[in-house]
Amino acid sequence: MIDRLMLRAGGSALRSIRFAVAQMPELQARRQAVEIYLLVTACNVRQATAAALCGCTKQNISKHLRRVEKAREDPAFDAALTKIETVMTGEQQ
Repeated sequence: MIDRLMLRAGGSALRSIRFAVAQMPELQARRQAVEIYLLVTACNVRQATAAALCGCTKQNISKHLRRVEKAREDPAFDAALTKIETVMTGEQQ
């Protein structure tokens, strides 16, 4: 069962991620997948919690994660995503 506190924290993180992604035109074509990717990878939100927040299944979350990993082969996409990850985590890639 998903803890209410985790849902609230994940929801707050997702709102911030959505704002950041909206500022990056390179990420707009895969906006939802990028938001989920950052929620799971940068914020360490479990896939089950991400699925509950996004109203989908854990399998769908996994598909979005794979889609973003594949898209990272594009240097412009990867640079934009890395920029957001660096700001979110405070770590240089």
